[in-house]
Amino acid sequence: MILEYLESVDTAVFLDINHNFANPLFDAVFPSLRELTYVFWFLLIVYFWMKNEKKMALLLTVSIAAGALFTYPLKYLIDRARPYETIDSARLLTPHEYDPSFPSGHAEMSFLASTVISRFHPEYAKYLYAFSFIVALSRVYVGVHFPGDVLGGIVVGVIIGKVMIMVAQRKKDIFWEDSKKL
Repeated sequence: MILEYLESVDTAVFLDINHNFANPLFDAVFPSLRELTYVFWFLLIVYFWMKNEKKMALLLTVSIAAGALFTYPLKYLIDRARPYETIDSARLLTPHEYDPSFPSGHAEMSFLASTVISRFHPEYAKYLYAFSFIVALSRVYVGVHFPGDVLGGIVVGVIIGKVMIMVAQRKKDIFWEDSKKL
């Protein structure tokens, strides 16, 4: 009963975002975030490496990899269909995706990376989380995720990000010399 209610709310919110937010700007920009999200976080790793914050670059790389190693098996364990597979009226603005829907890997990666970077560079936090929110919203808008999928990705990403920060703090010899900076 509760699960059915949650699914109906998830579907209603999906349709609202996918249909009622439709506009030419989002139609042009949001599909490109499918690939640009990966490019953005890769370039941030390169940025930290070039800025001689190699341990920050290493922590971010290891964290993103750990997130993927957790999230992708979880997708197949839960095995939730994507909205365009279950809702005839879903607007699909990107190519079909072939892995299951829950949780959103894009949302997970973005919020994980934002959590890790913001711990050591709080001055970037509002920009990184704003970008991550746009990425999460875009996944619903383009028709590949339900809102519950992106919320799940956000929760998983923040938790894994915090766990990776704790691991890094215990492995100070690997990730940093002093406790303030990577």
